[in-house]
Amino acid sequence: MMWESIQRERLKSGYRGVELGMTPHALSKGHTMSSSLTWNEENSGEVRTQSYREQAVRIIRAQIVSGRLEPGSMHSIGAIAERLNVSITPVREALHDLAKEGLIEIKRNRGFVVRKPSNKELDDIVQIRAMLEVSSVREITERSLISDFSALRKLSRKTEAFAAAGEWEEFVATDREFHLSILSALGNEKLLDIIGTLRDQSRLLGLDKFAGTDLLERSTKEHALLLDAMEGGESERAADIMTSHLGHVRGIWAGRDETDSKDSPYTPAG
Repeated sequence: MMWESIQRERLKSGYRGVELGMTPHALSKGHTMSSSLTWNEENSGEVRTQSYREQAVRIIRAQIVSGRLEPGSMHSIGAIAERLNVSITPVREALHDLAKEGLIEIKRNRGFVVRKPSNKELDDIVQIRAMLEVSSVREITERSLISDFSALRKLSRKTEAFAAAGEWEEFVATDREFHLSILSALGNEKLLDIIGTLRDQSRLLGLDKFAGTDLLERSTKEHALLLDAMEGGESERAADIMTSHLGHVRGIWAGRDETDSKDSPYTPAG
């Protein structure tokens, strides 16, 4: 019965026992298989979700957003499936999801290419995020919609720790969760969908070279400062911190500190 349950779950997500070298007989003898996919590369972290398709989406997205799968690079589906140690089916399904997000372009019979967003695209994304996230943070603070900040502070600390350790896969996922968790206080699912998609259409290119830098440290520490302002009911300060934070994020994309520029539209007033 255990095998039947495992097999049903694997089949739903595209798993085939023979392809991964495991059989019903092997499992019946007490052998088990990890339900988490990993990027088969040194220092890669595990992704723990229920569906192989969802795991593949998350882990491939993290590789793209962090810049480890470089913009313009071509990859075969088979090679990605091999890296994840899973069958081609969930990987193919995951890539279709990522194509809808605008992260990749699927090339028929060749694989896929990682899209390279233009500076104009990135500027547009930050502009829209600023329009939505700054006003949302202000409203959440003014209305005191968050009463318990403990979970958010835990995410903030985890984001700092992952950034300091250069664990970009977990950093990207935790940073995403932090921002969307704050916005969820408004109870607006459309807002979460829009911000989530905008974040996924952009990427933090070349994060490795920013490990330990002042720019990345300031960006991650702004999470705690933002929570301090929100918990203290300082709505305008919270809005200013979010504006500055988005400027640092855009700076990491561009490889420079945007808030150091007098012409930067993301430099907070005062």
